[in-house]
Amino acid sequence: MTTNKNDRQNEILKFFKNVDSSDLSVKKYFTTHKTPISLSQYYKLKKRFDQQGIAGIEDNRTTGNAQKLNPQQLELVNAVLTYNRHLTSKSLQCELQNKWGIELDISRIDQLRRASNLTRIKPKVETAQAVKFAGIEIFSALVHHIGILEHWNQTIKKRLQQIKLTSLYQNQNSQNSSHIRHRNGQFSSRYNKLKKVREMKFASIEDKIKEKDFASLSLYQTTDANLGRKNLSVLLLPLVTNNGASKSINKPLGNALQYACGYNYKHSTIDKYLRELKYLQISTDLIDCNAKFFHNFWKQYDSTTHKLACYYIDGNVKPLWSSKRCRKGKVTMLGRVMNCLEQVIIHDGYGHPIYFRTFSGNADLQKYALQSMEELNGLLSETKKPNKSKCTRALIFDSGGNSVQNFRAFSKSSYYYITILDTNQINERKFKHQTDMEYYRYGKAMLTDCRIELLDSKEPKYIYESRAVQVHWTNGRECCLLTSIPPKIFDAHEVVKAYFERWPQCEKQYAMMKAAVCFYQVVGYGKKQVDDIKMLERINEYQTGIQQLKQELEVPISQIIPISQKFDKLFETERELKQKSKIKDGERIQSKRNTKALETCQREIIKLQRQIKKIEEPFKKEFKVLRNKSKEFARIQGKEKVYNVDVELDQLLTSFRLTFANILAFLAKEILNESSIEMNTLIQSILFLSGTIEQLPDYRKVCINQNKKDQKFMTKLSKGLSKLNSLNIRHPSGAIYVFKIV
Repeated sequence: MTTNKNDRQNEILKFFKNVDSSDLSVKKYFTTHKTPISLSQYYKLKKRFDQQGIAGIEDNRTTGNAQKLNPQQLELVNAVLTYNRHLTSKSLQCELQNKWGIELDISRIDQLRRASNLTRIKPKVETAQAVKFAGIEIFSALVHHIGILEHWNQTIKKRLQQIKLTSLYQNQNSQNSSHIRHRNGQFSSRYNKLKKVREMKFASIEDKIKEKDFASLSLYQTTDANLGRKNLSVLLLPLVTNNGASKSINKPLGNALQYACGYNYKHSTIDKYLRELKYLQISTDLIDCNAKFFHNFWKQYDSTTHKLACYYIDGNVKPLWSSKRCRKGKVTMLGRVMNCLEQVIIHDGYGHPIYFRTFSGNADLQKYALQSMEELNGLLSETKKPNKSKCTRALIFDSGGNSVQNFRAFSKSSYYYITILDTNQINERKFKHQTDMEYYRYGKAMLTDCRIELLDSKEPKYIYESRAVQVHWTNGRECCLLTSIPPKIFDAHEVVKAYFERWPQCEKQYAMMKAAVCFYQVVGYGKKQVDDIKMLERINEYQTGIQQLKQELEVPISQIIPISQKFDKLFETERELKQKSKIKDGERIQSKRNTKALETCQREIIKLQRQIKKIEEPFKKEFKVLRNKSKEFARIQGKEKVYNVDVELDQLLTSFRLTFANILAFLAKEILNESSIEMNTLIQSILFLSGTIEQLPDYRKVCINQNKKDQKFMTKLSKGLSKLNSLNIRHPSGAIYVFKIV
């Protein structure tokens, strides 16, 4: 073998000398002479000989110098070829390079396919289908691009494993199940009439899970693909329903799920899926998952450095229509105090909702806002403990939570705050250390930096002092912002800019976002009757106060009681005389005898009332307080109990809606470059566009018919679809989305 290699090298060296010494060109020499190598080999070997010398033309093929794959990589490539026989060699090349970092030529992939008898099997090509709601494919593609579905799947599977390790999983239902369901899977009427079932129908989740058979949950048998498909269908509920309720999926618009999710789910399937998630009590885990995911997601689109991380806190009060007495709060959209659920929603510096909590009744901003912010801070600072000695975050909220009690609580926390005062809280006598007016750099206004003194309504002697910025707008309006941020960090201009950039156009954008994703919709809930602690304290307070007043007024009351006892007989006589009369043209018609008797009776009643008033005169104030307390005590009787609403299912659905709001924001800002568009307008402009869908082995072609009435938006959408195509978003089938407007 060595002798042959040496002979080969000598032959090539001799050939190089012959070519160099010839008067002919290299190409002409090859056409007129018999050569041991080809023209392309000559150039390669000649170049290597000039660079490396004799080692450059040494034949090392027996040592495998041409191999690009090690045995482990070759085994991996064979596995990829085995499970992706429907893909073309070009698609396999991209798959190997993007996922596994293996670079191969298409010819090499074809060679491996032939060697392993894994040549491509062409799947059946489906013809293009006409679709009424082709625009929904855009939202579906964005969800796959963002990648939130994989995080949800991991969160749900982790929770299932946690349940499996608890005693709940072993809690097998011992009752006879032969009569529970019909053959078609519906609950039988016999089962629904059971007393235990009827009592537990609207019970809280804590009571229901005590006897729940978790081992029978279908989630344990659900594959990752089906789990992602169902999560996607729940995420798109605001699109395929008008109110975000799963029961509306069976309406014609709900058929759009066939193309968006790959399966046309019915209400019963989604309802069962949500109920099982509710039993897992997974809403908190999903909320935390969303917070961490979107905090990192939006960070990649923000290249600027900020002095402070601003978080905007807003409340969302949802009316709860129930005949039961639940916890109440002021529902601003209806202008009344009624049963409600209130959400504390935390947004990042660009208005994207990233974290929330739902509470039964009114949510105390002082308590729950700081608590929610601490939870969010813990989620975003998992790698290292936050430095609480130095404030790095500012909370911005509106005048709904600007009591002095809240200011004092925020001042003691590790966060700065910015808020706006109500007009009744602004008084020139409260300001001090006022600076000269400056023209607002970011708008038409004049600013004055100063200090302000406020009195605590619950502690009138307590004076709270804080920094304030007076804003005098050129249109004549005035307002005052309150903040704890030192001037060294934020000057007056930056304080005003940070607050009024919360939501442009008087929170119109925020209101439209909530309407688009159905934030106002209350999902099915359970109720648990508990003691109303505040009402019990009020009842006890009134009862004690009434008893004390009666003791103080024991003498006059003892004088009034005999007089009051005469009223019953006089009132009865007066009633009988009135019944004997008739009313005609606004006048009483009766006999003279009855008229005289009625007047005598009424004079006697007035006489007794004067006697009582004369007795009460020295104790006028005390008797007034006694009457008011007695009236209020009678009103609150029977209100010792209140229903506490279970918010698990509502938080679960809201976590999906919060994600959908972020997807709409991403579509508007990053894809369409139109951050000021209303969310409802964006949905209607895209969702109802018809078109065709063609599923190919490597591509999923979505051709969308343009709306000729709105050419301006169609131009923006066309540019946005070009951006989507450049992202190479993959459908769950492995095909790449290709969008086109026709």
